[in-house]
Parts: sequence; structure tokens; C-alpha cells
Amino acid sequence: MKIGGVYLAAGKSMRMGKQKLTLPIHNTTIGSMALREAVQSSLTTIYVITIGNHTWVDQDLLINKKCMFIECPTAARGQAESLKWGVKHANIAKMDAIIVLLADQPFISKKLIEQLITCFKNETSLDFVASSTAGITMPPILFSATMFPRIKTLEGDKGAKAFLKNKAFHGKRLIIENTRLFYDVDTEEDYRNLLFYANKSFEKDLNHCYGGKMKTFK
Repeated sequence: MKIGGVYLAAGKSMRMGKQKLTLPIHNTTIGSMALREAVQSSLTTIYVITIGNHTWVDQDLLINKKCMFIECPTAARGQAESLKWGVKHANIAKMDAIIVLLADQPFISKKLIEQLITCFKNETSLDFVASSTAGITMPPILFSATMFPRIKTLEGDKGAKAFLKNKAFHGKRLIIENTRLFYDVDTEEDYRNLLFYANKSFEKDLNHCYGGKMKTFK
């Protein structure tokens, strides 16, 4: 079974006011953290969707054979364009499914990615497998190839959340207790918090230190 990753890294970083993926954390960057986890997972290929700027990528990841860096010419129109661009390449490669990952969620782990993959492999009739914590559905989310035609119909900033609510699609939500995994960096304050808590144990509940800030799926 071939499952690819679609790593969305073509955002404008408007709330940050500068390219947030290049911001350093220890010996790496915000944008490289989750990508490294994806590379170490059993994903077949990771389609890294960008606007052509790869300065945020650690050198070893930039040359990693599992990573395919793809410039999305219509990224300015919204996140749906980047997602569709990734699905296009996954479809060409005849992927059985994709996992959508956001580059500004630095704590996404290999373990979480593998949980999504295992769930799908155990029940291949599923159209999607979503992550869920505190009752909120968010990326990373696995979409079966059965969903590719629907994803291709998305426009602008409209994401795939509506599909997850559509009873016509058969999906499953994995309940993840560790909210830290879904922390996303949008502002300078988010970045300061990230640096402050980067060395904290991943076993601790981030509702106490991050206020439970998480990225929902549009």
C-alpha cells in the first residue's frame, strides 16, 4: 500500500509578518520539524508544497529521496490550491491515500502519523481518518484515494472540513489526548511560547502552558 504525505508549506505567514517556517528552534527550523518526522515515518513520498522558497528546509531534508518539493503556482489563491496540487501528484503516483500535514505544526510526530496509517490499513474501506483532540478535528488527516476527486473541487481557502461532516463519507476519528502535538505557530507570541516550552516533556498537557491553542481544519 502506498500512502503519501502532502506537506503544506506555501502559506504567506501574514500574521507573523515574516516567513515563519525559517524561524530557528534549537538546531533546526519550525518548518523542518514535522517534515523530519514525516521522513522518518512509513510514508512512501512526501509532497512538499511550497511557493519556491526552500530556505527553511534543513539541508539533509532538502536532498532526502522521500521528499518531492513542488512549487504551487496558484498558492496565493488559498490553502485549497496547495492541497489540490499535492493530490494531483499523489494521483499520478497512484497513491492509495495521503496524509495532509501543516508545516507550521512543529510537534507533529512520527507516532501520530503511524497511528493514522495503521488505522487506515486495518480498515481500508474508510474515506478518511482524522485526528481529534478536545472534541476538535484537525490535521494531520488521512484521505483515501476515494476522496481525491472531491478534494480537486475545492477552491480558495475552503478546506476539506465539510467532507468530514458529510455522512456520505465513511471516516474515523482518532482521539489524541496530547494536545501539544497540534500546536501551531502563527504569531510572534506563538513563537516565543514555542521556544519557551520546546524542552518540556511531551507527556504534559499543553492546556496548562499553551492555553490549548490548536489549528482546526478549514
